[in-house]
Amino acid sequence: MRYARQTVLADLGQEGQAAFAEAKVLIVGVGGLGSPLALYLAAAGVGCLGLVDADRVSLSNLQRQILFQTPDIGQTKVTIAKNNLEALNPDVRCVLHPVFLDNQNAEDIAKDYEIIVDASDNFETKYLLNDLCVKLNRPLVYGSILRFKGQASVFWAERGPCYRCLFPRLPREAIPNCAEAGVLGALAGVIGSIQALEVMKLILLMKDRLPVHHETLLGRLLSFDAATMTQTINRLPKDPDCPVCSRAREDIVLPELDLSCALETEAVPNLARDWQNYRWIDVREQGEWDQGRVPNALHWPLSKLNQGLIPEKISGPTVIYCQSGVRSRQALKRLKAEDFVAVLHYPEGFGGWVGPVERGK
Repeated sequence: MRYARQTVLADLGQEGQAAFAEAKVLIVGVGGLGSPLALYLAAAGVGCLGLVDADRVSLSNLQRQILFQTPDIGQTKVTIAKNNLEALNPDVRCVLHPVFLDNQNAEDIAKDYEIIVDASDNFETKYLLNDLCVKLNRPLVYGSILRFKGQASVFWAERGPCYRCLFPRLPREAIPNCAEAGVLGALAGVIGSIQALEVMKLILLMKDRLPVHHETLLGRLLSFDAATMTQTINRLPKDPDCPVCSRAREDIVLPELDLSCALETEAVPNLARDWQNYRWIDVREQGEWDQGRVPNALHWPLSKLNQGLIPEKISGPTVIYCQSGVRSRQALKRLKAEDFVAVLHYPEGFGGWVGPVERGK
């Protein structure tokens, strides 16, 4: 029997397995975190998995996104994920949402799911998901990784704090993501697996099947440091003045996301092949520039732009890039505000560049 090793558990049994089969879970982000958690949920027999991701598989994904293989490069992530998850377990049905989640589509996508999982890699989506879950009264299984550290928690405003009780507002300054700062692939496996465990426990909790001696991460933040192999769990208080969960659910307005980074993905096709047809502006810092860059690019760090120093306007299409798309998205806004036209954004950044490279100072 497929589930024999878990149904033999006295705390799960056939009734718990039936609860898994009936569950509907939405996974936002099928990447480093989404890959291991989706694999474990599918293997466990969670009946319906919604997969939200508009990206395609790239070479730099494969170090940590274990749902994908080299032949999958260039394919839509959710399509490959569905094929692999349903091949792993035909009992599971995957529903594809090949879009970028935003304030316009989030409620319509999420309303049919009981549990929402945050496997995203940017703060804007994390805040959107939090507010969405408070509005819909859904538990949010949170995960985050960077460098050697990861975090996990469960936010459920009806029964405890929400994400904004901990971090009330979106950081004003850009915080590097994994492509900018790096991450160990196996760390994604650790945190993604913890998220999968929390989803399973929440399913049992919502079906009144969670044993009293078991506890979820609801109202607790787990922090894991892979460099020292240490783990801490801290209690999270509910903020009575939280800007979101202290309000009536019907009064919550979902935040607008700036999707310029995502929307530019289709605007810059075949750049590695046709790179000479564009003017390139590299907004990384000197050390990154010295290690490699697009040939003949103009070096104009974001720090320089933030000082009000603007490069000279020229005719013709221009592509801005950084290491992964975080800083170049800011630069894109800045240059468009200065009336630059025909300016594009390279979402994958130099970390995903497969064209020619120039090195040296």
